[in-house]
Amino acid sequence: MAARRSNPPLLGTAREWAVDLGVAVGIGVLLGLMGPFGSFFNGGPLVRIAYWVGSVVTGMAVIGGLARLGLALAWRRRWPLWLVLAAVVLIGALLQGAPLRLVAVALWPEIGRLVTPLAWYGQCVAITAPIVLAYYFIRIRPLARAQAREALVPVATPAADPGAVLYLRMEDHYVRIRTEHGSRLEIGPLGRVTAGLVGVEGLQTHRSWWVARRAIAGVERDGRNLRLRLVDGQTAPVSRASVAKLRAAGWLAEENPA
Repeated sequence: MAARRSNPPLLGTAREWAVDLGVAVGIGVLLGLMGPFGSFFNGGPLVRIAYWVGSVVTGMAVIGGLARLGLALAWRRRWPLWLVLAAVVLIGALLQGAPLRLVAVALWPEIGRLVTPLAWYGQCVAITAPIVLAYYFIRIRPLARAQAREALVPVATPAADPGAVLYLRMEDHYVRIRTEHGSRLEIGPLGRVTAGLVGVEGLQTHRSWWVARRAIAGVERDGRNLRLRLVDGQTAPVSRASVAKLRAAGWLAEENPA
């Protein structure tokens, strides 16, 4: 059976947006101090910073939304990502650039005479393109790679059998669920997935690992570091904060030097 395709949040998580908009504010402040595209001569630094922060923040909101929607369409229609990214740049620059031109002309009337609409759009494309590329590598590419890996994973058991689960492992924004019959990806976080394993004897050994008791084939020690040797040949790390918990549960009775 082919792996079930997990759908990421269409517009991203609140944490991702908080980070993106925080970065946008920083970029806007930097551009306000630098004054690119001749804006250095348009008023004092506070006005420039306010303009550029507003420009980049609104641009990040528009571009982030378009990129997420474009990615969803690309997955459903199997469109090449480069085509979607190019469309995001061109459409995003237009949606952002038109209202910002009105603001800029209101602040600095000479812009309306010195910068034609076409030249203005070209400047918006020049600013939008690197933002879209950065957004792709930071936000979109990890999701796309996780989707590609998921498509290659065979699954021979339904997800409704928690007793077959051997371990869980975080991979980017996903949780790898390893069972007796195969593996699949599920959208994270880890705590949400482990909440569905009620009645299964297991513990979280690390911030990115949960292991079922019956999946343990042995324990390895490398200096002060512990790892659990699992039945499929993988090893799960044990964080120092989890050592006492695992020892109290009797999981580390077979500690051996690596």
